[in-house]
Amino acid sequence: MNCFLYLCHEQKRPKHSRMQKILVILLSATLLLGACNPSSQKSALPAPEQQARTYIDSALQYIDQHNLKAAMVQLKQAERLVPALDSAKTIFHIYQYIGWINENSGANELALQYQNRALKYAMTYAKPEHIVDVLVNKANTFFNMELPDSARNATKTAMLYYHKVGRGQQSVIQKHLAHYDLLRDSLASAEHHAYQAFMLAQDSSALGNALTLLSQIYTRQDQPEKVRLVMSMMSKKNNSTMAYNRLLAETHLHETHGDYRKAYESMLRLKALDDSLYSEKTHTDIIKVQNDYDNAVLQLDRARQRYRYSVVIIALLLLLFVLSYGYYRRNHLLYKRFQEQIADIKDELHTRLSAKNLTIEEMKQAMDSRLKELEQLKHKLPPAMQADRNYESVAQIKLGIDVLDAILHNGNISQFGKKEQVAVTSIMPNIDAELAELLNNQSLALTPKETFFCIMERNGMADGEKAKAFCCSEQAVRSTKSRLTKKLRTMPHLHGMASVLRPTSPIQRDMEN
Repeated sequence: MNCFLYLCHEQKRPKHSRMQKILVILLSATLLLGACNPSSQKSALPAPEQQARTYIDSALQYIDQHNLKAAMVQLKQAERLVPALDSAKTIFHIYQYIGWINENSGANELALQYQNRALKYAMTYAKPEHIVDVLVNKANTFFNMELPDSARNATKTAMLYYHKVGRGQQSVIQKHLAHYDLLRDSLASAEHHAYQAFMLAQDSSALGNALTLLSQIYTRQDQPEKVRLVMSMMSKKNNSTMAYNRLLAETHLHETHGDYRKAYESMLRLKALDDSLYSEKTHTDIIKVQNDYDNAVLQLDRARQRYRYSVVIIALLLLLFVLSYGYYRRNHLLYKRFQEQIADIKDELHTRLSAKNLTIEEMKQAMDSRLKELEQLKHKLPPAMQADRNYESVAQIKLGIDVLDAILHNGNISQFGKKEQVAVTSIMPNIDAELAELLNNQSLALTPKETFFCIMERNGMADGEKAKAFCCSEQAVRSTKSRLTKKLRTMPHLHGMASVLRPTSPIQRDMEN
């Protein structure tokens, strides 16, 4: 039997009968009615700080009445005001009480979430009593989750404020230390801390918890006389809390001495008392209250958002229609102009490429100028319209001319690859048809380097020029030439094309002309 589920709750109070579902429904209806006319409601509401404190006070009244679910609803209403609150202390109390209710209801994960939030705000104004409250509650939650090491860490942190808080909180800290030692079978240390908790206790709940721990320790130490002494001390306090703790100690005593019949009888009485005290200790109920409230608030917020959006959307749609039409019209005209300019440039390029009296440098300058104009127009178009096959074909021609210019003007072409090869061979039919036939022959399967070599060879470039362009030795150039010659010889149908590589200077180079 896990006795600590009772021990860990210092201020646990009896709970009220099951909360009716109508509570959440009425809350939702109230919130929704307020949303229908927000302007009229706004002036009637008190300031957020005062309103939050009213909710907190109401929650405390419900707690005193053992109606934790109604208290939770009040606290959830207060929680909605947190973004508008300036007081860290008020926010602390909201999160602390929500965490406390979740802890006492067994909703441990939610309890930890709110306890961490409460600790954050308690730290901002550094009141030791509030910091310790959160830390010991966290320790309670960790013990309930069977995470004793985490509980001990929280308790050790609380110890930093030990001499700054009252005897009641010191008793709780000592109780946690005792329980941790008991779990680890450090009975001497556990007895010391439990005795300190007993001496420091300020109420019957703390006193009962300390005595229960002592009875468990003495039971494990096989000291039945001390156990009975502790039980007699419990019997002198005529209240339900002490009666519960006495039955708990009695059950453990009978179990330890093998008197299972009496242990069973004590356990039955214990269960009956537990049911009467905590008949509604179900975390699902508390979680449901929170979920129902959060869902109601969420639905309300969504309704408000839909209303705001509906007011704005109609105007936006009208504006969007006007802007869209203007945008479409503008882009349509730009795209038409873009296509016309591409067509003009392509015609001009083909004319220039076919002209035998133009140098590559002149072609390149003309191409750079026209393509710059086209680029400026392209960037005015939306991205979806910028991807155009006609434009890509112009860019391909531009790349081919740039590659050819680099080849013929001793540029560094050592890093040129397949892309540059495809570009330069695509323009070659307009410049040198014979060479183009060789370069584009699929059976020959020229590499990029061999393609560039053929162009150089065709234009009578010296081996030294080739070596400089390829960033290699002249011997490497001669090896390339040898491999290319062998390749042509192994293909009888191409053997006659070897004459194409004889220098004829079909492509004018401005540097030499």
